[in-house]
Amino acid sequence: MLHRMIWGLLCIVILSLVPACTHLGDADTNTLLADYYGASNQEELADAIARLVESNIEVQDLADLLRAGRKYSAAAPTGWTIYYLDGPDGRTRPFHVYVPTHYDPTVSCAVLFDLHGSVSSLPQSAAYLIDRRRLWEPEAEELGWILIVPHGDRYASWFSANGRANILGELGFVKHVYNVDENRVFVSGFSDGGSGAFWQGFHDPTLWAGMISFHGHPLIGGYGPYQSYPRNLLNRPIRATTGQQDPLYPPGGMSPFIELFTELGVDLDWIVYPGGHDAQFLSTEADLTIDFITNTARNPFSSDVVWETSDTDVGRCDWVRIDEIADVGNNAEFPDINLEDVPERIVFGASLAYQSEGLFIVAGLEIGSAALQMGIKNGDQILRIDGVSVLTQADLGAAMAGKSAGDPVEVELVRDGETMTLKGFIPASEPVYRRDRMTASIRAVADGNQIDVTVSHVGCYTLLISSQQFDLSQPFRVTTNGQTAFSGIVVPDARFMLECSADEFDRKAVYEAKIEIVVPAES
Repeated sequence: MLHRMIWGLLCIVILSLVPACTHLGDADTNTLLADYYGASNQEELADAIARLVESNIEVQDLADLLRAGRKYSAAAPTGWTIYYLDGPDGRTRPFHVYVPTHYDPTVSCAVLFDLHGSVSSLPQSAAYLIDRRRLWEPEAEELGWILIVPHGDRYASWFSANGRANILGELGFVKHVYNVDENRVFVSGFSDGGSGAFWQGFHDPTLWAGMISFHGHPLIGGYGPYQSYPRNLLNRPIRATTGQQDPLYPPGGMSPFIELFTELGVDLDWIVYPGGHDAQFLSTEADLTIDFITNTARNPFSSDVVWETSDTDVGRCDWVRIDEIADVGNNAEFPDINLEDVPERIVFGASLAYQSEGLFIVAGLEIGSAALQMGIKNGDQILRIDGVSVLTQADLGAAMAGKSAGDPVEVELVRDGETMTLKGFIPASEPVYRRDRMTASIRAVADGNQIDVTVSHVGCYTLLISSQQFDLSQPFRVTTNGQTAFSGIVVPDARFMLECSADEFDRKAVYEAKIEIVVPAES
């Protein structure tokens, strides 16, 4: 997927795509791999893969070459560079990349994504984030990090399909241009950006070493096209902060989520700092974040992977992938882990963000809330609720005082310069993370070449096999809900390995083979 997203970008950078090593002195290997790495469209890639498959390169030698990678250009830009990416919605958005001035293309670098807040705004010019770039630049220069600062907006928030595609495409581009340490890639952000870091943990942990949420909220995991599952946060460590007087995401509203994740066993370090929804906490937090990035590395070959999804677009974690969501009657028990809104917690369900000159606009909506159900949108300016004037988040709370589930609500607001009135009701309590589509659940536990898989509502799944995790010279045994689903030798597949590597461009997670399992119907 990543490879296809970035072909248009690759043509703007001249690279030396020469492999780092050759195969048994065969000079043709350099040419074949250079064509593979340098493919600028689907046809060129397919042709390069076909020629590599037809060559005399042994599969294991080819795997070693892919893990070694190729030489990176010493001419790649350093300092700040602004690039542009065409999103799935047809809009072109800038993203800013910082590379240390002492960058050495022979040394792999950690990467830090920095997601900004207020993604309810309209698309902005590239200059919009110039000031933001200074936040981590000194640390990146000193410690050798590559920074990526994307642009989000109301059409491509961090918790949407468009925003997801932008982030993955930008990372893929940087991995093609610079020598990235794939096991030390982190996603962080403040406010909406911090919520976006949580969202990545719910839906896309495979590429990340860890998530860093500054004053964001895990509720946001329920936004966007996919259902969210707290179990998915078990796969990566998370740092999270909030402000003691934060009006948007107060500690009291965060605590039930943090307690749930902690009880579940999520590797989560949550700190409540003095202050509100501002950046003063960074004077203390910066060193802790640096320590987290310095001492955290991804393990793409965990022996225990659990994953849940309602959509196969986000059906994978590391070496385990759900390919079909279906009820074949053969379902293990995976109790749903969620939070329930309680009747006493009557909230309007909108987060307000300060814009300028005393103006606050809607910058987040709770799933199942009155605000969402009655048609409130990000970017709206709320004027009054049932005649009560609203300016700040505290005003929203005051407007809800004394209300109960089922009570009517009338809202006066301004949208795109037009004043309008919307009517609705306070909804009854519902699960925080929606459950309106079938949930597929899988857990795979590897002990040597024995892989025990437990599934629920999974029609078929794939296990990605790497010689760095398993012994390909020995037979495998895979069980599905206690039944033997596969037994035998797994044969490496050069074409699959090349196609998989082209999609992900991840030297630390090269898979020579796969085991595809159709879950047997309940007998």
